[in-house]
Amino acid sequence: MANIDSIEAIKKLDPEGFLPCIQEFPDQCERAWSDWKNIALPARFVQAKNILICGMGGSGIPGSLAMNFVQNDVTIPITMWRDYGIPGWINKDTLVIAVSVSGNTEETLDCFKKSTDKTDKLITLSIGGDLEILSRKYKTTHYKINYTGQPRAALGFTLTSILAIFAKLKLIEISDDDFQEALVLLRALQKKIDANVFTSSNIAKILARKLEGKIPILMGAGVMSQVARHWALSFNENSKTAAYFQEIPEMNHNALVGLEMPKLLGQKIMPIILQSRFDHPRTKIRESVMIQIFQKRRLPLETILIDPAPSPLAELLQILLLGAYVSFYLGMINDLNPYTIEMVDYLKEKLAEKPIDES
Repeated sequence: MANIDSIEAIKKLDPEGFLPCIQEFPDQCERAWSDWKNIALPARFVQAKNILICGMGGSGIPGSLAMNFVQNDVTIPITMWRDYGIPGWINKDTLVIAVSVSGNTEETLDCFKKSTDKTDKLITLSIGGDLEILSRKYKTTHYKINYTGQPRAALGFTLTSILAIFAKLKLIEISDDDFQEALVLLRALQKKIDANVFTSSNIAKILARKLEGKIPILMGAGVMSQVARHWALSFNENSKTAAYFQEIPEMNHNALVGLEMPKLLGQKIMPIILQSRFDHPRTKIRESVMIQIFQKRRLPLETILIDPAPSPLAELLQILLLGAYVSFYLGMINDLNPYTIEMVDYLKEKLAEKPIDES
């Protein structure tokens, strides 16, 4: 187990520098917000009657987060697509946002190609790759991400971009003052949980130590349901540990009962409820009762509530950063390189032996 209070020990296990990728999250958000001020969307995009966001893995998370972030405010349907092909309802009134940080995600490329036959309202986000090449071919609005690290750690660029697009489409209101306030609080939190802060005063390191040898079960409602997804995927990739997520209130109708068995479950899992000050009042009651149930079952439990959180945006960005740090520190505790994803790379190599056009 690496000493997570030792910068030298961290660097030894993280030679490619995944920690700096996490550390630049606030800067990514700021840069993307600034970039999109200078990007004009075609007037026809505002006339879209529905939106499809396609992306996989770390490139799919920003779409889910943004979609849930605005779900109570938008007046048109927004769908997240994680698959080959396209849904049958896409037409000329659909705005398609294709996100692949690498630019080479085959499911997203397939979705984008098929979308070009249905609509001319297309936006692409990538650092380059085939998606950028296709964006030129079809003359889409393309945002080139200036980034060189692991794609999953480019969340600041991708999430901020989609929120900025929604703001330009008048689907939500986020002022510069709102965004700057969120950034100030985000950087304040980072100072408290960064690698140079010892475990005794670092909530991210404290939680990571509690999770050693455990299977995190992340739970949340509304936008926190997708934050729970992001936390779980971060544990999978950065910590190389099993982790799962459940959506509230849906899990109250099924998954909650599954926590009764097996009897040794309490020695293996750790439920983590990601709470929000902006949750529905009934959701807050549900979470309170869930806490009572877990305590009666003597299951180890953690609840996370960001403070201060004057706005949903400030809350969202802070809890995303916290999850990234916790998963990184748990990877260090597990003595594993947080940067590499060998199983995923192996799968992609095997898929590359039979290109999609030959399948």
